[in-house]
Amino acid sequence: TDTQHFLTLCPNAQLYCFEPDPRAIARFKKKLGPSLAKVKLLEIAISDRNGTIDFHPSNADGDAKEWDLSGSIRRPKNHLTEYDWVRFDRPFSVETRRLDDWCSDAKVNTVDFIWMDV
Repeated sequence: TDTQHFLTLCPNAQLYCFEPDPRAIARFKKKLGPSLAKVKLLEIAISDRNGTIDFHPSNADGDAKEWDLSGSIRRPKNHLTEYDWVRFDRPFSVETRRLDDWCSDAKVNTVDFIWMDV
């Protein structure tokens, strides 16, 4: 939803989107539809190091089944006390990149705006 809003507000912007959760990637692609051609989706996590790390996917039961809105590369703890209906299933390995390194490799010299869900 945020990406679609950014495309509406700034139709000439170059958007790079990072997402390591396969469920969220599928939802992103479906939701953007034809607008997907206007963004670059990278199926990795941004981190403080390059390599791989365990990703902890969120999930729930009932109406929130396949809840993919609060996965994390950090092992959840406080989240579980605040949202007791969310659970975190078995972690899986994802690729991580330092943002500075990715920008250098992609030859992105200027960043005007970062929208990051942390």
